[in-house]
Amino acid sequence: MNEGNGQDSSGDTLSLVWFSGLSSPSHQPHLVKDLLSAGTLFVIYGESNSGKTFFALDMALAVASGASFRGRRTARGLVIYVAGEGANSVRNRVVAYRMTNPQIQGGIPFAMIPFSVDFLSEEAIDVLIHTIETAEAECGEKAALVIIDTFARAVARGDENSAKDVGVAVALADRIRQSRETCVGFIHHAGKDASKGARGSSALRAAVDTEILIEGTSGQRVATVCKQRDMESGASMPFELVPVQVDIDAEDNSAVMSCVVKHCDAEAGQAPAVASLKGKAQRQFLAALRAKATPEAIYSLPELRLIGKQMGLSKSTAKYAVDAIVATPYFQPTLGGYRFTDGVQTSSSTQA
Repeated sequence: MNEGNGQDSSGDTLSLVWFSGLSSPSHQPHLVKDLLSAGTLFVIYGESNSGKTFFALDMALAVASGASFRGRRTARGLVIYVAGEGANSVRNRVVAYRMTNPQIQGGIPFAMIPFSVDFLSEEAIDVLIHTIETAEAECGEKAALVIIDTFARAVARGDENSAKDVGVAVALADRIRQSRETCVGFIHHAGKDASKGARGSSALRAAVDTEILIEGTSGQRVATVCKQRDMESGASMPFELVPVQVDIDAEDNSAVMSCVVKHCDAEAGQAPAVASLKGKAQRQFLAALRAKATPEAIYSLPELRLIGKQMGLSKSTAKYAVDAIVATPYFQPTLGGYRFTDGVQTSSSTQA
């Protein structure tokens, strides 16, 4: 009874791995320690302006430079970033990263493709795979990570609500993973209920090994690991976006701005300083929560905004008040949303 790989010599049977050959564990190396395994499929999703692309790009550049990501060891390798939308914005974000990371000298194995790639076309994926091979030869590094920004652009010819079309995109992503032995990630938009996964067919959520939800559209954002196939889920990773001037617009001498990710120190167990509330709406919202919240309750952003609307705030005012107050110590990011702390300093946890 021998182990094999693929079909046998006659071509009409599949290889079997017998019980006797399964005596030792299989170790899958990490791309980002305790977050992403090498060669897996993942999705990072969130609503518009949540900072999901900033978070993904910050992680990608850490991998390309071999730097730690939130204190987690990375395995350096070539990163290909497919900027299917906002290629100029991605360029400015990389410039901002370079400006704020002067320790990076010279080049790192990071390359951007400034247009979308059709993940419903085998021919387009063949070209992408060949491009990755060419980039590997040029930089002398093996591909470690390919990020597709966004999933919607990648399946624009099809229907992201169709399990069939999503299945095709996943199968073609698997071709990239298997042919280049690389990690592949999609950046995607959240659905109406973010807790149920990214927008569109649930076939994507079923297929990925890791799923990361980004919540918050101002102040402090939170990346939460909602799914892990072979590791513990629940890690909460708060961060902020810090503005950086990257250029001057020659036409009117105005500043050209971008942002970089500032990781908050929740992993070190340090809470941010207490912040004062700004505006009548935030104070009213705080009073309403004190009257109804319990220490065990966990609220999503939509639930908190609904509380604001029930108080009589307009939709836009409720959204502004909630997005501002969840970035203060009155809330603690946790798996599934936010826990109301009423400003009491608690030790933060990366897992819940």
